[in-house]
Amino acid sequence: ATTLLDDSFKINTFSIEEYSKRIDALRLPTALTMQFTPRQRAAYFLFWNAYTLHIDPRRFEAVVGRPLAKLYGAEFALARLLGYLKKDGESYVLTAKAAALYHYVEQAYTSAYIDKMWHVLREEAFPEGMKLE
Repeated sequence: ATTLLDDSFKINTFSIEEYSKRIDALRLPTALTMQFTPRQRAAYFLFWNAYTLHIDPRRFEAVVGRPLAKLYGAEFALARLLGYLKKDGESYVLTAKAAALYHYVEQAYTSAYIDKMWHVLREEAFPEGMKLE
């Protein structure tokens, strides 16, 4: 299981035995924690929301605490100009061009981070850390 907080992302140990020991000791079973700066948290939100091919600025502000236009106004304007985003009322919709690029980036992310994390956590219940290269 994972937990996404305002300033971090936490991953529990994969070891059922070690998980149970931590719970019995009234300790969290967190194996890895990734700290976020506010901008990283905003980017993380956008990355996973892009999966739906729809980005709602109101939801972004509710979750991130800052207006989308303040943090990414220039980037979204450029993405619209280049044909990656279309405006739909107050929201944005990813175009087919953007969806294809997103799929490629998401696959690279999965290989670079998620697959590596799963490998590390299968080998060790509570690793000291994990380095992406």
